[in-house]
Amino acid sequence: MLMKKLIALVSVVFAITNMSAQLKVHSNGNVGIQSSVVAQSALLVGGDQSVTGSGGWKAAFRSNDQGVYVKRNGTTGVTINDLMAIYGENVIDGMKFYMGVKGRAYTSNSLSRGRAWGVFGESGNSTSGYNYAVFGNLRGSQNGAAVVGVLDNIDLNVPGRYAGYFQGDVRTTGNFYGTVLTPSASRSALMGRSAVVPLSAESDGENSMSVGEKLSQLTAVQYNLSEPQAAQAFAASGDTVAAAPCSVTDIQALEKTHYGLDAEVLKEVYPDLVYESQEGDLCINYTEMIPLLVQSVNELRAQVVSLQGTQTYNVRARNGSETGVGGNVLDVPTLEQNDPNPFMQTTVVRYTLPESVRSAFLYIYDLNGTQIDQKMLQSRGKSSVTLEAGSLAPGMYLYALVADGKVIDTKRMIITQ
Repeated sequence: MLMKKLIALVSVVFAITNMSAQLKVHSNGNVGIQSSVVAQSALLVGGDQSVTGSGGWKAAFRSNDQGVYVKRNGTTGVTINDLMAIYGENVIDGMKFYMGVKGRAYTSNSLSRGRAWGVFGESGNSTSGYNYAVFGNLRGSQNGAAVVGVLDNIDLNVPGRYAGYFQGDVRTTGNFYGTVLTPSASRSALMGRSAVVPLSAESDGENSMSVGEKLSQLTAVQYNLSEPQAAQAFAASGDTVAAAPCSVTDIQALEKTHYGLDAEVLKEVYPDLVYESQEGDLCINYTEMIPLLVQSVNELRAQVVSLQGTQTYNVRARNGSETGVGGNVLDVPTLEQNDPNPFMQTTVVRYTLPESVRSAFLYIYDLNGTQIDQKMLQSRGKSSVTLEAGSLAPGMYLYALVADGKVIDTKRMIITQ
């Protein structure tokens, strides 16, 4: 029996000696396969540089051809539902950067050839609707995102819990489906960085033009999209890629006529709504044009109310004789913007009421439309009333002049802390 064990041991030693050119067991206990250097990891496959397989790695592979190929096939004897070709698990236990799987295709030199994918996912032909090329799942209760995209950064604070979170521009040739939300002009969103004031002719630019007058300067245009550029070909290396097929949305977009605003004109009127893209094209923030359109409608409504007031009341000149629109001085119900605005304690609201008005009130509302106060207006002609903040919480409120049951005008006021 002892003789048989000695023969077996000699056979193993002889086999290892003959394979010394392919497999080496080093004095540090590590194993190298097809490598000419001392393995610094438990297993080193390939590699002719000392930096390959440095300490800390249990297994290291180096190749000038393909790297590592793993194929999982068959389900015989498998009792779990999750079948994985490669499984990476990293237990979080300290203050470090933990990664389950990291893929990198990168060079410090800027090249003009080839393609690079840090991680490439491909799937298909499983149950319809349940094929995911790349799948991210955020677990636990801490803030984060299932998929994060950044530019030249690996440390990003995600303020909430999101399926996707991106720092930088995001571009798509197709459509976005769902509700698009933008940060509101609220004090909590601005965090005290700037004041929220009503949009008016005075606050909107250096001149006194109304928002409606400025919007009337814009030019509407129509246009068609051009065909997408073909994939770039690198003649020097013969690197060419077939152009990607157009999606259903892309095809429709090419067929349809599109409508927009002349960005050059808009830049002159509202420069804050025009951006320049990385490609040098002018882009328009159409979302923030909605408040301007609302303000324009409010201005038109105020004009209509004013005209209605002119037709409702007897128009009198100051000498007491009735006169028409072409008269010298007209006494019609008017409501002016409170001053100061915003205010902390008190503000003054000026108004004009003709002698023919029987009853008039100034009503105060919150933004939900709830009436919170009213003032009976006894004086006629040009007069004013002082409003006190009192117990009202800081915020925006509405005040309306109502004469003989008709709304003359409505304006906004802001109470600050």
